[in-house]
Amino acid sequence: MMNIIKPFKLLFTDSSISIDIIFFSCLFILLPIALITDPALPDIFLSLIALFFLAKSVIKKKWYYYNNYIVFGFLIFSFYGIIRSLFSEMPIDSLTNEGSIFYFRYIFFSLGVWYLLDNNPHLSKCFIITSVICIIVVCVDGIYQYFNEYNFLGNKKHNATRLTGLFGKEPIIGRYISFLSMFTFALIYQNFQKTKKMIALSIIFLVMCEVTVFLTGERAPLFYLVLFSVLVMIFAPHYRIYRIIGIAASVFIIWGILEINPTVKSRIVDHTLEQVKDNHLPYLPYSPSHEEIYITSLKMFLDNPIFGVGTNTFRYQCSYKQFKYKEGCESHPHNIYFQVLAEKGLLGFAFIIYFFLYLFSIGIRQLYIIFTLDKKNLIPFEVLLYPMIIFIYLWPLIPTMSFYNNWLNVFIMLPLGYFMKYFNR
Repeated sequence: MMNIIKPFKLLFTDSSISIDIIFFSCLFILLPIALITDPALPDIFLSLIALFFLAKSVIKKKWYYYNNYIVFGFLIFSFYGIIRSLFSEMPIDSLTNEGSIFYFRYIFFSLGVWYLLDNNPHLSKCFIITSVICIIVVCVDGIYQYFNEYNFLGNKKHNATRLTGLFGKEPIIGRYISFLSMFTFALIYQNFQKTKKMIALSIIFLVMCEVTVFLTGERAPLFYLVLFSVLVMIFAPHYRIYRIIGIAASVFIIWGILEINPTVKSRIVDHTLEQVKDNHLPYLPYSPSHEEIYITSLKMFLDNPIFGVGTNTFRYQCSYKQFKYKEGCESHPHNIYFQVLAEKGLLGFAFIIYFFLYLFSIGIRQLYIIFTLDKKNLIPFEVLLYPMIIFIYLWPLIPTMSFYNNWLNVFIMLPLGYFMKYFNR
Protein backbone atom coordinates (compact mmCIF):
# COMPACT_ATOMS: atom_id res chain seq x y z
CA MET A 1 0.00 0.00 0.00
CA MET A 2 2.85 2.36 0.83
CA ASN A 3 4.37 1.78 -2.63
CA ILE A 4 1.09 2.96 -4.19
CA ILE A 5 0.86 6.08 -2.04
CA LYS A 6 4.54 7.05 -2.22
CA PRO A 7 4.59 8.62 -5.75
CA PHE A 8 1.53 10.74 -4.89
CA LYS A 9 3.09 11.77 -1.59
CA LEU A 10 6.25 12.86 -3.40
CA LEU A 11 4.17 14.73 -5.98
CA PHE A 12 2.52 16.90 -3.32
CA THR A 13 5.52 17.31 -1.00
CA ASP A 14 8.32 17.94 -3.51
CA SER A 15 9.13 21.63 -3.03
CA SER A 16 10.81 21.83 -6.45
CA ILE A 17 7.45 21.36 -8.21
CA SER A 18 5.30 24.47 -8.60
CA ILE A 19 1.58 24.58 -7.85
CA ASP A 20 0.57 24.96 -11.49
CA ILE A 21 2.64 21.91 -12.49
CA ILE A 22 0.99 19.89 -9.71
CA PHE A 23 -2.49 20.96 -10.82
CA PHE A 24 -2.01 20.09 -14.51
CA SER A 25 -0.13 16.92 -13.55
CA CYS A 26 -3.25 15.87 -11.65
CA LEU A 27 -5.36 16.40 -14.78
CA PHE A 28 -2.95 14.18 -16.70
CA ILE A 29 -2.92 11.51 -13.96
CA LEU A 30 -6.74 11.46 -13.86
CA LEU A 31 -7.09 10.85 -17.62
CA PRO A 32 -7.59 7.05 -17.26
CA ILE A 33 -10.58 7.78 -15.00
CA ALA A 34 -11.89 10.55 -17.27
CA LEU A 35 -11.76 8.24 -20.28
CA ILE A 36 -14.26 5.93 -18.56
CA THR A 37 -16.75 8.61 -17.62
CA ASP A 38 -17.64 10.64 -20.71
CA PRO A 39 -15.96 11.70 -24.00
CA ALA A 40 -16.23 15.38 -23.00
CA LEU A 41 -14.24 15.15 -19.76
CA PRO A 42 -10.95 13.81 -21.22
CA ASP A 43 -11.22 16.41 -23.99
CA ILE A 44 -11.55 19.15 -21.35
CA PHE A 45 -8.49 17.83 -19.49
CA LEU A 46 -6.56 17.57 -22.77
CA SER A 47 -7.50 21.09 -23.85
CA LEU A 48 -6.55 22.60 -20.47
CA ILE A 49 -3.12 20.94 -20.57
CA ALA A 50 -2.68 22.15 -24.17
CA LEU A 51 -3.58 25.74 -23.21
CA PHE A 52 -1.30 25.57 -20.17
CA PHE A 53 1.66 24.51 -22.29
CA LEU A 54 0.90 27.11 -24.95
CA ALA A 55 0.87 29.89 -22.34
CA LYS A 56 3.98 28.63 -20.54
CA SER A 57 5.99 28.14 -23.72
CA VAL A 58 5.22 31.69 -24.88
CA ILE A 59 5.77 33.37 -21.50
CA LYS A 60 9.01 31.47 -20.79
CA LYS A 61 10.10 31.42 -24.45
CA LYS A 62 10.43 27.62 -24.56
CA TRP A 63 10.75 27.58 -28.33
CA TYR A 64 12.87 24.42 -28.45
CA TYR A 65 9.73 22.33 -27.81
CA TYR A 66 8.45 23.38 -31.22
CA ASN A 67 11.70 22.70 -33.02
CA ASN A 68 10.95 19.29 -34.50
CA TYR A 69 9.37 18.02 -37.70
CA ILE A 70 6.46 16.29 -35.95
CA VAL A 71 5.18 19.61 -34.61
CA PHE A 72 5.69 21.40 -37.94
CA GLY A 73 3.96 18.64 -39.89
CA PHE A 74 1.07 18.38 -37.44
CA LEU A 75 0.36 22.12 -37.50
CA ILE A 76 0.53 22.32 -41.30
CA PHE A 77 -1.81 19.33 -41.54
CA SER A 78 -4.25 20.92 -39.05
CA PHE A 79 -4.38 24.27 -40.82
CA TYR A 80 -4.75 22.56 -44.19
CA GLY A 81 -7.80 20.80 -42.71
CA ILE A 82 -9.30 24.18 -41.71
CA ILE A 83 -8.70 25.64 -45.17
CA ARG A 84 -10.22 22.56 -46.80
CA SER A 85 -13.29 22.97 -44.55
CA LEU A 86 -13.73 26.59 -45.61
CA PHE A 87 -13.83 25.56 -49.27
CA SER A 88 -16.08 22.52 -48.76
CA GLU A 89 -19.80 22.34 -49.61
CA MET A 90 -20.75 22.73 -45.93
CA PRO A 91 -18.02 24.79 -44.20
CA ILE A 92 -19.80 25.29 -40.85
CA ASP A 93 -20.56 21.60 -40.34
CA SER A 94 -17.10 20.68 -41.58
CA LEU A 95 -15.40 22.96 -39.06
CA THR A 96 -17.57 22.14 -36.06
CA ASN A 97 -18.08 18.36 -36.28
CA GLU A 98 -16.07 16.69 -33.48
CA GLY A 99 -14.15 19.93 -32.99
CA SER A 100 -12.13 19.48 -36.20
CA ILE A 101 -11.43 23.23 -36.32
CA PHE A 102 -9.38 22.83 -33.15
CA TYR A 103 -7.62 19.63 -34.21
CA PHE A 104 -4.26 21.35 -33.60
CA ARG A 105 -5.00 21.21 -29.85
CA TYR A 106 -3.79 17.61 -29.82
CA ILE A 107 -0.18 18.47 -30.66
CA PHE A 108 -0.14 21.11 -27.91
CA PHE A 109 -1.42 18.45 -25.51
CA SER A 110 1.46 16.14 -26.47
CA LEU A 111 3.91 19.00 -26.01
CA GLY A 112 2.22 19.70 -22.66
CA VAL A 113 2.86 16.09 -21.61
CA TRP A 114 6.50 16.55 -22.58
CA TYR A 115 6.64 19.80 -20.56
CA LEU A 116 5.09 18.14 -17.49
CA LEU A 117 7.58 15.28 -17.73
CA ASP A 118 10.43 17.79 -17.76
CA ASN A 119 9.10 19.49 -14.63
CA ASN A 120 7.64 16.60 -12.63
CA PRO A 121 9.80 13.49 -12.04
CA HIS A 122 6.89 11.68 -10.32
CA LEU A 123 4.38 12.09 -13.15
CA SER A 124 4.77 8.71 -14.85
CA LYS A 125 4.66 6.60 -11.69
CA CYS A 126 1.50 8.36 -10.51
CA PHE A 127 -0.08 7.81 -13.92
CA ILE A 128 0.90 4.11 -13.84
CA ILE A 129 -0.88 3.59 -10.52
CA THR A 130 -4.07 5.33 -11.68
CA SER A 131 -4.00 3.49 -15.01
CA VAL A 132 -3.39 0.02 -13.54
CA ILE A 133 -6.18 0.46 -10.99
CA CYS A 134 -8.59 1.64 -13.72
CA ILE A 135 -7.69 -1.24 -16.04
CA ILE A 136 -8.12 -3.81 -13.25
CA VAL A 137 -11.52 -2.35 -12.30
CA VAL A 138 -12.66 -2.26 -15.95
CA CYS A 139 -11.43 -5.84 -16.54
CA VAL A 140 -13.09 -7.27 -13.42
CA ASP A 141 -16.33 -5.44 -14.22
CA GLY A 142 -16.20 -6.64 -17.84
CA ILE A 143 -15.57 -10.26 -16.88
CA TYR A 144 -18.48 -10.09 -14.44
CA GLN A 145 -20.72 -8.74 -17.22
CA TYR A 146 -19.57 -11.53 -19.54
CA PHE A 147 -20.84 -14.21 -17.17
CA ASN A 148 -23.94 -12.21 -16.24
CA GLU A 149 -26.35 -10.05 -18.21
CA TYR A 150 -25.37 -6.87 -16.34
CA ASN A 151 -22.21 -5.34 -14.88
CA PHE A 152 -21.76 -4.08 -11.32
CA LEU A 153 -23.57 -0.81 -12.14
CA GLY A 154 -26.45 -2.51 -13.88
CA ASN A 155 -25.29 -1.74 -17.44
CA LYS A 156 -26.59 -4.29 -19.91
CA LYS A 157 -24.52 -6.04 -22.58
CA HIS A 158 -24.54 -4.43 -26.02
CA ASN A 159 -25.69 -7.79 -27.37
CA ALA A 160 -25.05 -11.47 -26.67
CA THR A 161 -21.40 -11.28 -27.76
CA ARG A 162 -20.42 -7.64 -27.05
CA LEU A 163 -19.70 -6.12 -23.65
CA THR A 164 -20.11 -2.53 -22.50
CA GLY A 165 -18.89 -2.70 -18.90
CA LEU A 166 -18.53 0.71 -17.29
CA PHE A 167 -19.06 2.50 -20.61
CA GLY A 168 -22.85 2.47 -20.51
CA LYS A 169 -24.24 1.63 -23.96
CA GLU A 170 -20.93 1.97 -25.81
CA PRO A 171 -19.12 -1.32 -26.65
CA ILE A 172 -15.65 0.25 -26.36
CA ILE A 173 -14.36 -1.55 -23.28
CA GLY A 174 -11.95 -3.58 -25.44
CA ARG A 175 -10.45 -0.46 -27.03
CA TYR A 176 -9.99 1.17 -23.63
CA ILE A 177 -8.16 -1.85 -22.20
CA SER A 178 -6.11 -2.47 -25.34
CA PHE A 179 -4.94 1.13 -25.91
CA LEU A 180 -4.30 1.96 -22.27
CA SER A 181 -2.61 -1.35 -21.36
CA MET A 182 0.03 -1.02 -24.10
CA PHE A 183 0.92 2.51 -23.00
CA THR A 184 0.89 1.51 -19.33
CA PHE A 185 3.18 -1.44 -20.03
CA ALA A 186 5.63 0.95 -21.70
CA LEU A 187 5.62 3.19 -18.62
CA ILE A 188 6.09 0.22 -16.28
CA TYR A 189 8.98 -1.06 -18.36
CA GLN A 190 10.64 2.36 -18.37
CA ASN A 191 10.08 3.38 -14.75
CA PHE A 192 10.60 0.20 -12.74
CA GLN A 193 13.54 -2.15 -12.38
CA LYS A 194 13.31 -5.39 -14.36
CA THR A 195 13.18 -7.64 -11.30
CA LYS A 196 11.61 -11.10 -11.44
CA LYS A 197 8.71 -9.81 -9.36
CA MET A 198 8.05 -6.90 -11.71
CA ILE A 199 8.31 -9.12 -14.80
CA ALA A 200 5.86 -11.61 -13.27
CA LEU A 201 3.40 -8.81 -12.44
CA SER A 202 3.66 -7.35 -15.93
CA ILE A 203 2.93 -10.80 -17.44
CA ILE A 204 -0.14 -11.20 -15.22
CA PHE A 205 -1.24 -7.68 -16.16
CA LEU A 206 -1.04 -8.37 -19.91
CA VAL A 207 -2.71 -11.78 -19.56
CA MET A 208 -5.63 -10.20 -17.72
CA CYS A 209 -5.96 -7.56 -20.45
CA GLU A 210 -5.74 -10.08 -23.30
CA VAL A 211 -8.35 -12.40 -21.80
CA THR A 212 -10.77 -9.55 -21.07
CA VAL A 213 -10.38 -8.02 -24.54
CA PHE A 214 -11.12 -11.41 -26.09
CA LEU A 215 -14.28 -11.71 -23.99
CA THR A 216 -15.48 -8.23 -25.04
CA GLY A 217 -16.08 -9.51 -28.56
CA GLU A 218 -14.14 -6.59 -30.09
CA ARG A 219 -11.84 -7.82 -32.82
CA ALA A 220 -9.76 -4.72 -33.60
CA PRO A 221 -8.48 -4.25 -29.99
CA LEU A 222 -7.57 -7.94 -29.86
CA PHE A 223 -5.59 -7.51 -33.08
CA TYR A 224 -3.73 -4.54 -31.54
CA LEU A 225 -2.68 -6.62 -28.53
CA VAL A 226 -1.58 -9.50 -30.75
CA LEU A 227 0.50 -7.14 -32.91
CA PHE A 228 1.94 -5.57 -29.76
CA SER A 229 3.02 -8.98 -28.46
CA VAL A 230 4.62 -9.86 -31.80
CA LEU A 231 6.62 -6.61 -31.85
CA VAL A 232 7.70 -7.05 -28.22
CA MET A 233 9.04 -10.51 -29.03
CA ILE A 234 10.87 -9.17 -32.11
CA PHE A 235 12.46 -6.10 -30.54
CA ALA A 236 12.99 -7.32 -26.96
CA PRO A 237 14.75 -10.71 -27.17
CA HIS A 238 15.44 -10.58 -23.42
CA TYR A 239 11.68 -10.40 -22.76
CA ARG A 240 10.67 -12.92 -25.42
CA ILE A 241 10.38 -16.00 -23.21
CA TYR A 242 8.23 -14.11 -20.69
CA ARG A 243 5.87 -12.89 -23.40
CA ILE A 244 5.58 -16.43 -24.80
CA ILE A 245 4.67 -17.68 -21.32
CA GLY A 246 2.09 -14.90 -21.02
CA ILE A 247 0.54 -15.68 -24.41
CA ALA A 248 0.38 -19.39 -23.52
CA ALA A 249 -1.37 -18.52 -20.26
CA SER A 250 -3.87 -16.27 -22.10
CA VAL A 251 -4.64 -18.98 -24.66
CA PHE A 252 -5.11 -21.59 -21.92
CA ILE A 253 -7.50 -19.38 -19.94
CA ILE A 254 -9.47 -18.39 -23.05
CA TRP A 255 -9.73 -22.04 -24.10
CA GLY A 256 -11.08 -22.93 -20.67
CA ILE A 257 -13.68 -20.16 -20.81
CA LEU A 258 -14.77 -21.17 -24.32
CA GLU A 259 -15.32 -24.71 -23.12
CA ILE A 260 -17.76 -23.30 -20.58
CA ASN A 261 -19.36 -20.66 -22.84
CA PRO A 262 -18.57 -20.77 -26.60
CA THR A 263 -20.50 -17.63 -27.62
CA VAL A 264 -17.38 -15.45 -27.97
CA LYS A 265 -15.73 -18.01 -30.25
CA SER A 266 -18.72 -17.73 -32.59
CA ARG A 267 -18.00 -13.99 -33.08
CA ILE A 268 -14.23 -13.71 -32.76
CA VAL A 269 -13.33 -16.85 -34.73
CA ASP A 270 -16.23 -18.37 -36.68
CA HIS A 271 -18.12 -15.17 -37.56
CA THR A 272 -14.88 -13.34 -38.42
CA LEU A 273 -13.77 -16.06 -40.84
CA GLU A 274 -17.22 -16.08 -42.43
CA GLN A 275 -17.11 -12.31 -42.92
CA VAL A 276 -13.57 -11.80 -44.19
CA LYS A 277 -13.75 -14.54 -46.82
CA ASP A 278 -16.67 -12.70 -48.47
CA ASN A 279 -14.66 -9.53 -49.21
CA HIS A 280 -13.52 -8.64 -52.73
CA LEU A 281 -10.01 -9.18 -51.37
CA PRO A 282 -10.67 -12.16 -49.09
CA TYR A 283 -9.24 -12.64 -45.61
CA LEU A 284 -8.26 -9.03 -45.01
CA PRO A 285 -9.18 -7.97 -41.43
CA TYR A 286 -12.46 -6.17 -42.11
CA SER A 287 -16.06 -7.17 -42.82
CA PRO A 288 -18.10 -6.75 -46.04
CA SER A 289 -20.00 -3.86 -44.43
CA HIS A 290 -16.69 -2.10 -43.80
CA GLU A 291 -15.68 -2.81 -47.39
CA GLU A 292 -18.81 -1.06 -48.66
CA ILE A 293 -17.89 2.04 -46.65
CA TYR A 294 -14.29 1.90 -47.92
CA ILE A 295 -15.48 1.74 -51.54
CA THR A 296 -17.71 4.78 -50.88
CA SER A 297 -14.63 6.56 -49.50
CA LEU A 298 -12.60 5.68 -52.59
CA LYS A 299 -15.36 7.07 -54.83
CA MET A 300 -15.16 10.36 -52.94
CA PHE A 301 -11.38 10.35 -53.27
CA LEU A 302 -11.53 9.72 -57.02
CA ASP A 303 -14.00 12.57 -57.40
CA ASN A 304 -11.49 15.02 -55.88
CA PRO A 305 -8.15 13.18 -55.52
CA ILE A 306 -5.97 16.17 -54.63
CA PHE A 307 -8.04 17.96 -51.97
CA GLY A 308 -10.82 15.51 -51.02
CA VAL A 309 -14.47 16.37 -50.42
CA GLY A 310 -13.90 18.37 -47.23
CA THR A 311 -12.82 17.78 -43.63
CA ASN A 312 -15.27 15.64 -41.67
CA THR A 313 -17.98 15.71 -44.35
CA PHE A 314 -18.09 12.00 -45.16
CA ARG A 315 -21.22 11.62 -42.99
CA TYR A 316 -23.13 13.96 -45.33
CA GLN A 317 -21.73 13.13 -48.74
CA CYS A 318 -21.72 9.34 -48.39
CA SER A 319 -25.47 9.41 -49.14
CA TYR A 320 -24.92 11.13 -52.50
CA LYS A 321 -25.81 8.87 -55.41
CA GLN A 322 -22.44 9.27 -57.15
CA PHE A 323 -20.57 8.13 -54.03
CA LYS A 324 -22.65 5.62 -52.11
CA TYR A 325 -21.85 1.95 -52.69
CA LYS A 326 -24.62 -0.42 -51.51
CA GLU A 327 -25.12 0.39 -47.79
CA GLY A 328 -21.73 2.08 -47.36
CA CYS A 329 -22.82 5.23 -45.52
CA GLU A 330 -21.96 5.94 -41.88
CA SER A 331 -20.86 8.89 -39.75
CA HIS A 332 -17.24 8.14 -40.75
CA PRO A 333 -15.44 5.56 -42.94
CA HIS A 334 -14.27 3.40 -39.98
CA ASN A 335 -10.66 3.66 -41.11
CA ILE A 336 -8.52 6.76 -40.63
CA TYR A 337 -6.64 6.30 -43.92
CA PHE A 338 -9.81 6.01 -46.02
CA GLN A 339 -11.26 8.94 -44.09
CA VAL A 340 -8.27 11.19 -44.76
CA LEU A 341 -8.14 10.14 -48.42
CA ALA A 342 -11.83 10.89 -48.93
CA GLU A 343 -11.96 14.14 -46.96
CA LYS A 344 -8.49 15.67 -47.46
CA GLY A 345 -7.26 13.99 -50.63
CA LEU A 346 -3.67 13.17 -51.44
CA LEU A 347 -2.40 16.37 -49.82
CA GLY A 348 -3.79 15.38 -46.42
CA PHE A 349 -3.03 11.69 -46.88
CA ALA A 350 0.65 12.47 -47.55
CA PHE A 351 1.11 13.69 -43.96
CA ILE A 352 -0.32 10.65 -42.20
CA ILE A 353 1.25 8.05 -44.49
CA TYR A 354 4.63 9.78 -44.23
CA PHE A 355 4.45 9.65 -40.42
CA PHE A 356 3.44 5.97 -40.50
CA LEU A 357 6.34 5.14 -42.83
CA TYR A 358 8.66 7.15 -40.59
CA LEU A 359 7.63 4.98 -37.63
CA PHE A 360 8.06 1.89 -39.81
CA SER A 361 11.59 3.02 -40.77
CA ILE A 362 12.50 3.28 -37.07
CA GLY A 363 11.60 -0.39 -36.65
CA ILE A 364 13.51 -1.44 -39.78
CA ARG A 365 16.58 0.47 -38.58
CA GLN A 366 16.34 -1.18 -35.16
CA LEU A 367 16.09 -4.63 -36.75
CA TYR A 368 19.17 -3.94 -38.87
CA ILE A 369 21.11 -2.87 -35.77
CA ILE A 370 19.97 -6.00 -33.87
CA PHE A 371 21.08 -8.29 -36.70
CA THR A 372 24.44 -6.52 -37.17
CA LEU A 373 25.06 -6.48 -33.38
CA ASP A 374 25.81 -2.75 -33.53
CA LYS A 375 24.91 -2.21 -29.86
CA LYS A 376 26.20 1.36 -29.61
CA ASN A 377 23.48 2.55 -32.04
CA LEU A 378 20.71 0.39 -30.58
CA ILE A 379 17.65 2.34 -29.44
CA PRO A 380 16.82 1.35 -25.84
CA PHE A 381 13.64 -0.73 -25.79
CA GLU A 382 12.02 1.55 -23.19
CA VAL A 383 12.33 4.39 -25.75
CA LEU A 384 11.41 2.27 -28.78
CA LEU A 385 8.12 1.29 -27.10
CA TYR A 386 6.56 4.72 -27.69
CA PRO A 387 6.92 4.90 -31.50
CA MET A 388 5.98 1.21 -31.56
CA ILE A 389 2.68 1.89 -29.79
CA ILE A 390 1.83 4.81 -32.11
CA PHE A 391 2.69 2.56 -35.07
CA ILE A 392 0.15 0.00 -33.79
CA TYR A 393 -2.51 2.69 -33.26
CA LEU A 394 -1.98 3.84 -36.87
CA TRP A 395 -1.97 0.35 -38.41
CA PRO A 396 -3.85 0.81 -41.70
CA LEU A 397 -5.58 -2.55 -42.32
CA ILE A 398 -8.04 -2.47 -39.43
CA PRO A 399 -11.36 -0.71 -38.75
CA THR A 400 -10.98 2.33 -36.50
CA MET A 401 -12.98 5.10 -34.86
CA SER A 402 -13.28 8.49 -36.54
CA PHE A 403 -10.00 10.31 -37.18
CA TYR A 404 -11.39 13.28 -35.21
CA ASN A 405 -12.80 11.32 -32.28
CA ASN A 406 -11.42 13.04 -29.19
CA TRP A 407 -11.55 9.84 -27.12
CA LEU A 408 -9.34 8.04 -29.64
CA ASN A 409 -6.98 10.98 -30.05
CA VAL A 410 -6.26 11.11 -26.31
CA PHE A 411 -4.82 7.59 -26.55
CA ILE A 412 -2.73 8.46 -29.62
CA MET A 413 -1.37 11.70 -28.19
CA LEU A 414 -0.33 10.21 -24.83
CA PRO A 415 2.60 8.18 -26.25
CA LEU A 416 3.38 10.96 -28.76
CA GLY A 417 4.37 13.28 -25.89
CA TYR A 418 6.75 10.64 -24.53
CA PHE A 419 8.01 9.87 -28.02
CA MET A 420 8.97 13.50 -28.65
CA LYS A 421 10.66 13.81 -25.25
CA TYR A 422 12.74 10.62 -25.24
CA PHE A 423 13.25 9.86 -28.91
CA ASN A 424 13.81 13.18 -30.66
CA ARG A 425 16.65 14.20 -28.40
